[in-house]
Amino acid sequence: MKLLSKLISQMLILSMVLMPFSTQAGMIATDNVAVNATAEASRDKVLEFVSRTDVQKQFEALGLTATNAAERVNAMTQDEINRIAGKIDSLPAGASSSSGWWIAGVIVVAAIIWYYWR
Repeated sequence: MKLLSKLISQMLILSMVLMPFSTQAGMIATDNVAVNATAEASRDKVLEFVSRTDVQKQFEALGLTATNAAERVNAMTQDEINRIAGKIDSLPAGASSSSGWWIAGVIVVAAIIWYYWR
């Protein structure tokens, strides 16, 4: 038992001597975390768009492979990524599929009101 405690204490002394004491912990601002999360989400949105089959077919027609497109997306600056990610939702093929549901909802509600009114 004495040998084990001596070995552990020697290991602790050795690790304290070899470890630098210059490391410090600090607070991370919420703004930094939110910016990083938004940046990562934008980059993922662009990579997901590039990996779609219809987009890959268009790239192949232009002479660009899917791996080259992904490499080019990874090489883009964050401003370029944000600009492209902002335009993806406005494209017909990349738009949200729920955009037409409110029209169908209005028609259904109008039909129910018309049915009960008559």
